[in-house]
Amino acid sequence: MIGYIRKLCKAIRQDERGLTAVEYAVLGGIIVIGIAALSTTFTDGLDDAFGNLFTNVTNAQNGSTGA
Repeated sequence: MIGYIRKLCKAIRQDERGLTAVEYAVLGGIIVIGIAALSTTFTDGLDDAFGNLFTNVTNAQNGSTGA
């Protein structure tokens, strides 16, 4: 029985299949964090662009140059 448990423990230590899954999970987490950070920057830039567009359209409708 002890010999079987030792073989099992040795096999588990040498098995690296689970390690690959952990590496992919960590990489996936890093990618998600990167996308979240970029989306915040992109959203801020998009808000500014549309704000400027609406300001220019409003000024054009009112007859002012808005420069």
